[in-house]
Amino acid sequence: MSEGLLIELMYLSIETAALMCAPVIVTILIVGIVSQIIQTVTQLKDQALSFVPKVFIAGIVFAFSIPWYIELIQKYTEIIFSMIEKAAL
Repeated sequence: MSEGLLIELMYLSIETAALMCAPVIVTILIVGIVSQIIQTVTQLKDQALSFVPKVFIAGIVFAFSIPWYIELIQKYTEIIFSMIEKAAL
């Protein structure tokens, strides 16, 4: 296996992991900011008011993202197998 192929594999793996984490992380970030603004305006400081909505919305986003995750992993697997073919030749 050449160095170029190995670097391409590492880049592809990191890119795929980042793409899979992005929807949930961005959602948690947005919900966290909104809940902190609401807590600041109402002067309520309770951990449950920020934790419960984050978990609930993250679960919903994850559930709706499952088809996209499957498609992403399928493309990743196809590319990995094509790389194996390149390395074998």
